Amino acid sequence: MRDLNGCAHSTMSSDAIYKEVVVVGNGPSGLGLSYMLAGNWPYYNNLAHPDEMLTARLHSSRHTRSLIHQDLKFLSQGLEGRSNNPVSVLVDCLTHPGADAGLDTPQLLKWRPHADKAVDHIVLGKGPPGGAWQAMDGNVLTISLNSWMELPGLEFRRWEARNGSPVTSTRRVPVASVAAYYRDYVRLMRLSKYFRSGVVVTSVRPIGGLASQPGEIDSEVETATCHCHCHCHMSARWAVEGYDTVTNAPFLYVCRSVVLATGSTDLHNFLNVPGELSHPSWVFHDLADFEKALIELVKENPGIKEGYRTVDPVCIVGAGLSAADAVLSSRFHSLPIIHIFRRAEVSPERTLPENMYPEYHKVHQMMRSGGEGYPEYSAFPQHKVVDISAGDGKKVTTVSPSGLQVVHQVSLMAVLIGSRPDLSFLPPEFQDGQTLAVDPERTLDCRSNPISVDPWSHSVSGAPVGLYAMGPLSGDNFVRFLLGGALAIASDIYSERKELSPPHCI
Repeated sequence: MRDLNGCAHSTMSSDAIYKEVVVVGNGPSGLGLSYMLAGNWPYYNNLAHPDEMLTARLHSSRHTRSLIHQDLKFLSQGLEGRSNNPVSVLVDCLTHPGADAGLDTPQLLKWRPHADKAVDHIVLGKGPPGGAWQAMDGNVLTISLNSWMELPGLEFRRWEARNGSPVTSTRRVPVASVAAYYRDYVRLMRLSKYFRSGVVVTSVRPIGGLASQPGEIDSEVETATCHCHCHCHMSARWAVEGYDTVTNAPFLYVCRSVVLATGSTDLHNFLNVPGELSHPSWVFHDLADFEKALIELVKENPGIKEGYRTVDPVCIVGAGLSAADAVLSSRFHSLPIIHIFRRAEVSPERTLPENMYPEYHKVHQMMRSGGEGYPEYSAFPQHKVVDISAGDGKKVTTVSPSGLQVVHQVSLMAVLIGSRPDLSFLPPEFQDGQTLAVDPERTLDCRSNPISVDPWSHSVSGAPVGLYAMGPLSGDNFVRFLLGGALAIASDIYSERKELSPPHCI
């Protein structure tokens, strides 16, 4: 399995494969980055942006050059948007100009192929390209508009047309359509050779660095410096190990750079209360599993009285969008609901205009009312679950702000309080990524405490050189902002590549 691209250096285990870049995660983050590393570069197309100062900066820079080689810090000056990463805001301004003002205007980027600039890389994923999108309920509508879900080089509406789907104006679309779009994207953009699906990454470690153990990685790859600075295994800084989920065959990649693009949905958050994990038949942490259980509950209890099924209520814990979806599904099936959440004040997500997301605004209205005016729906703000049990019925015990405990008899329970990434493959010193977070004293959280990255390169702060993070891991939780991280990383990799490349590798 040697992959040395003709280099004379050959002190490598026959099982090790060299790549310049290994991307862990094949969701939209990995897809967008792969497109750029394959040599597809963004250029300013000379159209005016609603922000006159941005237009002026674009024209004052050498706009005939790709953004890959532009001063991203200069171009990002003064821009504001719904991301804390400045390059993400910049690229969003160029690909979705005026989007937050409700405008649907042409983007300011054009993409040109440079096959000779392609970086040898591999994108690793557990399932098909698209990552978590392939595992979501396909019937649910996306939060984002269809144009905000697209990746460079393939307009979503053009993809719909070629697949025979009805093409309408910018709108929300079923998750199944987005999952199919990402699956097709890899093939249509001719990126298939860069993707390896059906694998699990078990270890990402710096070669000869903080986590290597005698007789492990160091015995596989010589860690000496490549004095000719060519793109070969001698310049590798990281080792990535894992296995194929079908054959169980192990693999080992060595590379200069690793990009963490795993997203945020690997592990569900738990309440950590007694009984939570003891009743998997009726306590769920996954929305899709809960909705399947709802269907079975309805089949077993067809009787309806005064518009609602004569069963114990379903218990939903959480105040986010998944919990709102659970409320909507339960109401659709005419089931009584008790809704428990910690917040005192409930307001709709500021990113969700009411005219586009009436269903979520309705749920927030129900939560604010405490259930008054909504039959068979009871809201319990600022309450906590303290116990889950099953003996004489399925029971959930809650405690109010004043300390009053109440036992509720329920049919099903959904604990939908967010999720977190699984970074257990990192060296143990990184504590599943916590020591790399903005606040290393708190658990890594993609919304409130993401990985700390350099704003212009997305290299991970406090980690050995060559480790990057993008997408939800760096705080960009919407697809429309992912390309900023991809541009920052690609720009940094190409910059280093140019510095290291001699005329020939001998």
